[in-house]
Amino acid sequence: MTMRLLYLVRHASPTIQPAVPARDWTLSERGIAEAHELAATAEPWGLTALYSSSETKASATALIVGDALGLPVHVVDGFDELQIPEWIGNADAFNESVRSILEDGEMVMRGAETARAAAARFAAGIRIVSEGAFPAAVVSHGRIITAWLSSEGLVEEPFDTWRSIPMPGYAVVDLARPSIVAPFRT
Repeated sequence: MTMRLLYLVRHASPTIQPAVPARDWTLSERGIAEAHELAATAEPWGLTALYSSSETKASATALIVGDALGLPVHVVDGFDELQIPEWIGNADAFNESVRSILEDGEMVMRGAETARAAAARFAAGIRIVSEGAFPAAVVSHGRIITAWLSSEGLVEEPFDTWRSIPMPGYAVVDLARPSIVAPFRT
């Protein structure tokens, strides 16, 4: 069976702006530099298709990579982050919220999207990718990638997986035989 390699990429570092919805956060200067480094890292992957979340930090990361590789970026709303609509300024409280959401797929907390609903949305995006050429890459977000990997049975500890994904970072999945070929790295 031929491998269908999918690079799951977490966006580069944003400028955190508590007064602005997270979906509108832009890349920081550091994030722009990281995205250029990611583009150099991605060059030997032989990508034939590049997809992105519609959120600014992910699409900006993808555009930098796509520009360097000569690839257009296909925006798919299904790759947007697992939504937690209110700002949680305390890191411990935020982490506990994410843990609860990721470890209980039906947990409804603070008006957040459930992990199961987010994973289903991401899976619909993956179906779009599956119809295209491979190898491909999706530039998205840590929580939604983790929710999807967990829903597919590809990770055992969702919270620990989410915490381990660097920014930017990537893992390689074989969609032909759903499995993680290479774990997350920067």
